[in-house]
Amino acid sequence: MEQETLFTASKWDILKVLSSGSKSPIQLAKLSNTSVANISQQLRLLEMAGLVQSKRISNRDKGQPRLLYSLVGNQSFLITSASDFVEKKLLQLSEYNKVILKIWFLDKPKIHYFLEKAFWSLDEHIGQIESIFLNLSQLDSDEIPLFIVSENQDLKRELKKSFIRARDGVSKTILFNIKSQSEAKRMISASSTAKFYALYDPSNLVKVKTSEEAKTN
Repeated sequence: MEQETLFTASKWDILKVLSSGSKSPIQLAKLSNTSVANISQQLRLLEMAGLVQSKRISNRDKGQPRLLYSLVGNQSFLITSASDFVEKKLLQLSEYNKVILKIWFLDKPKIHYFLEKAFWSLDEHIGQIESIFLNLSQLDSDEIPLFIVSENQDLKRELKKSFIRARDGVSKTILFNIKSQSEAKRMISASSTAKFYALYDPSNLVKVKTSEEAKTN
């Protein structure tokens, strides 16, 4: 199957819905406003391509789903068109790759370099970190708070701030705010207006925003 056909609008809609959790074909049909037959056909193709997986569950309750679909692994279909490099490829992503892509999907290209450099400095501590996230309303100043969720309080002494200068002479300071899981949850739940964007969040502590939600003016 051609890779491009895996990302038609109908299949893309299914993948987007499954990013929020496992769903049955009936649930997917309702959320996508289409027929179960169409959803089932698209799911078969996505399963053949290794993008989704199905799990049969034993459920005696009448009317409850017996087959659930979920996303498989971490993958990205990249299309590159540059002056000296044109390529397309379906790639397996590491956690590091995912963080870099999430940075690139932020509609703030002028801060991508600074966030990338900040994450490189966190890489050696990643085993002690549960989540890394941003408040999207705090990205326009010379100081950018980066929230780090960790139960290791030693990180508060080791990670305070990082001064980063780009090649064009522009500089920004990344402030590392270390939070325990309970502190982070309280901060997120207490804010009714802030939009939080997770760069690294394997435990789903922070609800990951879509690229559309991540756009700021």
